[in-house]
Amino acid sequence: MYIKIFLSSFCLLLYIISARAQQTITITGTVKDSLAMPVTSAVVSIIAKNGAGIAFIKTDQKGFFTSTVPNDTLSIKITALGYQKLILPIPKNTSEPLTIILKKTVHTLKEINITTQKKISLASDTLMYNVKAFKDQNDRVIADLIGRLPGIQIDENGAISYNGRSISKVYIDGDNLMDGKYRLATNNIPVNAVEQVQVIERDQPIKALNGYVVTNNVSLNLKLTDSARTTTINTGHVGFGNKVYSAELNNLVFKKMAKSIANLKANNTGQDLLSENADIGTSFNNEVNLKTARPYLSIDGATQPALSDKYYLMNNDNAGNINTLFKFKSDWGLRLNLSSLQLKRKYHYSNFVNYFLPNADTVAYQEMQDNTHKLNQWQIQAQIEKNSSSVYLKSITKLDLPKWNRDGNSVQNGLGFSQNQPSSYLSLSNETSVVKALGAGQILQYNSVVQYYKMDESLKILPGVQQELVNDGADYLKLDQQVHAKSTFVNQSVTYKTKFKQLILSSSAGASFERNKLNSNLYKTDSANNTGVAGNRFKNDVDFDHVSLFGKASLIYLLPKGSLSIETSPSYDCIIYTSPEKSQATKHKYFLINPIIEFRKNMGKYSDLNFRYAQQTEFGQINEIYPGAILVNYRQFNFNETPLPKTDANSFILRYSYRKPLKMLFYSIYLNYNSTKQNFINSYIIDKGLTKSTAIDFRNKTDNYAINGSLSKYLFFVETTLWVNANLGLQKGSSFYNNEITPFDTYNVALSITARKKIFNTATISITGEMAKFINYQNTLQNASVKNETNTRKLKAGWQHNLNSQISYTLSYAFTSYQQSLQQAVRNGFPDLQVKYAPIKWKSCFEFQCTNLANQNLYKQINSNSNQLSVFQIPLRERTFLLKYLFTF
Repeated sequence: MYIKIFLSSFCLLLYIISARAQQTITITGTVKDSLAMPVTSAVVSIIAKNGAGIAFIKTDQKGFFTSTVPNDTLSIKITALGYQKLILPIPKNTSEPLTIILKKTVHTLKEINITTQKKISLASDTLMYNVKAFKDQNDRVIADLIGRLPGIQIDENGAISYNGRSISKVYIDGDNLMDGKYRLATNNIPVNAVEQVQVIERDQPIKALNGYVVTNNVSLNLKLTDSARTTTINTGHVGFGNKVYSAELNNLVFKKMAKSIANLKANNTGQDLLSENADIGTSFNNEVNLKTARPYLSIDGATQPALSDKYYLMNNDNAGNINTLFKFKSDWGLRLNLSSLQLKRKYHYSNFVNYFLPNADTVAYQEMQDNTHKLNQWQIQAQIEKNSSSVYLKSITKLDLPKWNRDGNSVQNGLGFSQNQPSSYLSLSNETSVVKALGAGQILQYNSVVQYYKMDESLKILPGVQQELVNDGADYLKLDQQVHAKSTFVNQSVTYKTKFKQLILSSSAGASFERNKLNSNLYKTDSANNTGVAGNRFKNDVDFDHVSLFGKASLIYLLPKGSLSIETSPSYDCIIYTSPEKSQATKHKYFLINPIIEFRKNMGKYSDLNFRYAQQTEFGQINEIYPGAILVNYRQFNFNETPLPKTDANSFILRYSYRKPLKMLFYSIYLNYNSTKQNFINSYIIDKGLTKSTAIDFRNKTDNYAINGSLSKYLFFVETTLWVNANLGLQKGSSFYNNEITPFDTYNVALSITARKKIFNTATISITGEMAKFINYQNTLQNASVKNETNTRKLKAGWQHNLNSQISYTLSYAFTSYQQSLQQAVRNGFPDLQVKYAPIKWKSCFEFQCTNLANQNLYKQINSNSNQLSVFQIPLRERTFLLKYLFTF
């Protein structure tokens, strides 16, 4: 025994002598998360060149650690529960304390999760909903369940929000497969394929930017079941009824290194596939968005029924999608999104419009339209991405090719005519972002946007309309408005970021160039079938160039559980536009500051406060400065008699949010003030069926005040889930009708309450009530005041009953009521029925649907603003029966 003690002591002495003979270094540092909060009990491993760990230390309550190690140390490895593992090289200069930022992850609690049946759990900034705890027997896809989760809501367009904030992305097992088109995922992934719905607050997916940015983005992650990751999922349905059909086929692959969602869909039941394929999320990390062409021409008005598409949309929709993602080693990924839409819609409606003008006059007109809209659209998107802690690269190339053809027959104030409006659009773009870590505490970022698009439109009206303005009051055969627009847009910038303890500094410089060209003319065909131009006043040939040299400087100070950021984006803008009508080019030069101040603070464990002030200036585009008139629709000509439109906007936002998952309590309060100053106002001359809109030089100011609140709570004592949304707003501005400027005040109040309760284990009742009031005050120069008040009421109720494990049914009822102070109340009600039969041991089921059970054949809606009242009517789809067979294989 003494010999063993002696030998051990001798070996220890030799080690100490050897260690002292070597040169040692002392390493100190602090481990924090992306919000500068200390990470306690993180394990800091000191690793030698041979890969062996030679020292292990845990951080204290302030995230601090220190260790003395030999100089042949290679790197430091930091691990902590709830964070991604991080390995860093030892810097040559070890006299300065290290600041190490860990990124939170949603994948680190596997070994301690899922053994409990908690409905909701919270880990760091990730909120996790247990799908099994919320799933209902009748849920088919994950979207059916998401809308019932406490704190989460889905609107009628499928857009998801969490505690009052919009969801930017929906990940599938941590991968971004769909970008902004996340409805293609939520509407097609079976609910049984998802284990957890995870809400990621402050989502920042770029690893190289961890610790350099502070974000408020909120995303969802669908954590899949093990079986969904290992097997191919094929689902679909076929359905037929009284003159209706519906078919769908989905192929879903969710492996670790390859994911895919592909589907084919067709229906004429009123299901809007255009809406399902719409971009409703955030598609890219660039601060500069792609340009979107705004159509000049229209065949009809902009009124849309405030009810579900399935009641009125006469459609034949066909859609196909292929969305694939391949992941490779070294953090590389390749994604391809391909979609095609072939749509046909029929609209038949009438609209009776009253304008209350400031001189106590009232102008009224009535219009009826019977239109057919066809769309042939192809979209292709390819993306390559590398996302590592030292390098980030993302490049997206998009091609968008929509082609519309709209035809119709219209009657206005007893005058009948036909219309045809073909339009085609092409957009080709590339967005690229590169981030490179230059060393400890330094980042270099490059952003690029390049886009080209063109648009060709035509509006043909037979026989010609607006004879007084176009043909000296004489009748003629046809009117043809042609518009051709194209644009090139290039934006390039470089950003440098660095950090010193609690400070993150960022500076950038860049340039952008935008060139737009507009050609338009109005042609008329006389009674002798001779076609010629309607006159030079209807001709446009405009070149519009916008060059901007810009910079950006920002300072972020990381506070305990929060941050304060100050940012300014100075720019020098030069805008030049020319046209044959002017002998020389028109030039405008501006220097702007564009400051932003933002404060964020976690108020304890469950709440946070956010304040933001921003000042921005926007300039008009080519469609706001063209000198010649354009017939934008059969009853409106647009003119411009103004300098370059310029809008200065100041906005103040204050938001407080609270969430306590274990109590299933979520609420937020949002205060907003927005003030805009413009150097123009749109002057409207209304004369029965003709509107002349002219943008003129005028100092115009509009103020908007808003208070929004949302609440979601599960009431344990009555086993009821409650959602409440409330809005209060005021808008103050001026309008210009028939040569008189009239100030107006618009008040709006809206309240929505939804309650959902299980009556017993097999039955659930849900009720949603909505109330809104709009009050418009219009003041004339004679100090007279015109009040226009509209009240709306909506009620949605549903009864879902599972008779047994095989048979269930759902009864639902939707009711709307519109009451305008000068009109009788308009009421609409829609009862629906759905019956489901699932044979035992089948991977399929039968579903019988009856829509518009009461067979209501007409929908009426009242719309009003400060000086306009319209009564809109549209025929409804007849009572529809549909028998569907839903299958999985």
